[in-house]
Amino acid sequence: MTKTKKYNKHNSKVSSSLSPALFLDRDGTINYDKNYLCCEKDLKIYKNIEKSLIKIRKLGFKIVIVTNQSGIARKYFTLAQLKKVNAKLLKMLKERGIKIDGLYYCPHGPDDNCDCRKPKPGMAYQAAKDLNIDLKKSYMIGDSVRDYIFGYKFGGKGIMVLTGHGKKQLAKIKEEKQKPLAVARNLSQAVNVVIRQLKTAMYNVQ
Repeated sequence: MTKTKKYNKHNSKVSSSLSPALFLDRDGTINYDKNYLCCEKDLKIYKNIEKSLIKIRKLGFKIVIVTNQSGIARKYFTLAQLKKVNAKLLKMLKERGIKIDGLYYCPHGPDDNCDCRKPKPGMAYQAAKDLNIDLKKSYMIGDSVRDYIFGYKFGGKGIMVLTGHGKKQLAKIKEEKQKPLAVARNLSQAVNVVIRQLKTAMYNVQ
């Protein structure tokens, strides 16, 4: 088993209780997909993602980024370049008031048969161990079929967004037995779907 690679600058303190998490894909979900993004200067975050992410943190969710980065295996960029991009992303999000609890990446290619490349749930399992996450109460948001399936494979739920590769991926949903919880226009709308689900659940309990 290949250990999941991670860049985890902002880990939360360990506690005895489990928290739900919002897992987010990186390219095409948080930031524009530049097709094997390798340079910090090309990193551009989608507008207006702050409000919904800050709101869901207030509901007790941790926020974790999980990203496939096969550009390393394909030798399109180096591990050092990836770490610089990730560090810049975390800094940009922090400047917008968004705290990221963990950032995990898979550096392998599609044929490497690793345990961490989405939709395999290795990165979620590692994050759950590191950050005390309740996976059954967690959600995944991303712009591909493999992203939302990843959410179901770790025991949570998955939502697909239409940014990035999302529109091109729509046809592939029909081929899958497992459908996404929702298809949202963008990250903010997807987070609001999660928030509405939580409010509905709370209402039903009452």
